[in-house]
Formats: sequence, structure tokens, C-alpha cells
Amino acid sequence: MGKPVILLDPGHGGYDPGAVYHGLEEKALNLKLALKLTGMLKGLKVLLTRDRDIFVSLADRVAMSRRVEPNLFLSLHANAGGGHGFESFIYSGLKPASEAGKMQEKLHPEIMAALKPYSIRDRGRKQAAFYVLRHNPQPAVLIESLFIDNAREAELWENEAFTETLAGGVAEGIYKALGLPPGGSEKSEKEAGRDPVPSGNSLYSVQVGAFRYIENARQRLSEARDAGFSDAFIYQKKV
Repeated sequence: MGKPVILLDPGHGGYDPGAVYHGLEEKALNLKLALKLTGMLKGLKVLLTRDRDIFVSLADRVAMSRRVEPNLFLSLHANAGGGHGFESFIYSGLKPASEAGKMQEKLHPEIMAALKPYSIRDRGRKQAAFYVLRHNPQPAVLIESLFIDNAREAELWENEAFTETLAGGVAEGIYKALGLPPGGSEKSEKEAGRDPVPSGNSLYSVQVGAFRYIENARQRLSEARDAGFSDAFIYQKKV
């Protein structure tokens, strides 16, 4: 059985900054959280809809979810609009007993537990018709982590210890949502009784995707190289 797949979706990016207040851009905070999570999550296959400051359309984010079929699609956002606190969403057309609803139910309390020392208001588990929730074929949850138009919460986002704590809470929530033990599974392939290096003299090539847009190909190339495949490359085929 392969590793569970988590698709992290840092909201906004490129020419779309999201909310901008107190010298902070939401797009940068979302990506910062996603990259911290990528380094924390063990025993999972972690993919990102973007791994740098580029624009990715909502349709392309959902298309990636449809293609990679993650166990959980988690969209990361910071909030704005005159409030304060943390809240999470699933699609409004789903029941709490749906797979996404069950994952939200497990994810949300873990994040709030991590935020408790900062006296962050729990705005609750909610439903909405956000595009990446409404059109997603996979279980999808969207989180709104604090309001950056709130001076206190914007200041927290600038505190490295806070962002580490938030990321840790999200990571533990992901493990619980996926039915994994706290901290995930850190067993190596060898410990699990599998030989990671097959014997023999044959070499096999693996294509990890074909993409219409170069940015998507570059992202998958980056993921492959981050995973240790230094000889990965982009091949352009005329169609």
C-alpha cells in the first residue's frame, strides 16, 4: 500500500496577492505555511498546487486534485474582513457525515488546540461554496488562519514561533484526519520490509506527468528533484 497523498493548496500567488494589510501579503503567508508543512509531514506523499510565487488558476488547482487523487486536498488561507480567529470550511453541498466533513471534524480541533496558548477565537467548522471545494472530486477542506487586517493577529503571523506552532497543529490535524498516529509514520522502506533498491542490471524510465502548461511541468520537476531524482528533466513533445 502506498503512502497517503496530501495536496496542499497555498491560496493566491503571482499577480493575485490575496488580502494585503499591515505590510503582509496573504499569498506569501499561505506559501510559507505550505512549505513549513512540507518539511514537517512524515509518512505522506506531499504535493503542492504551487511551491513558489506564481499564479495558479482555481480550475488548475482542482484539475491537479483530479489528476493526483489525494486522500485530502487542503487549501491554506489567511483571513480578512474585520474579524478575528480561525475557521475551516467544507463545501456547503456536503453533509457533516461526508468524507470531507469527517476530515474537517478531526482536523479543526487539532489546529485549535495548537492555537490555544495564543487565545485565538474558534470561529467554528463551516461550509461554503468556494470553487476549490465545490468542484473538487476529492475530500477537500479550506482553512482560514487568523485575520491579517487585525493588528494583533497580523503581528502573530510575523512571529516565527507562532507560524511553527500553527504548522505543527495543521500537521497533527492532517495525521488525525487521515487516520495516522501523531507524528505520522516515519518507518523507512527497509524497516517496513521492502528493499528500496532492486537487484539486476536493467534501467527503467518513469514519466511522472504530461502537462499543457509549462509552469505545471516545472512544479512537478521541482517536486521530483526535491525527492532526490537529480536526473529528472522536462521533455517537450510537439503535438
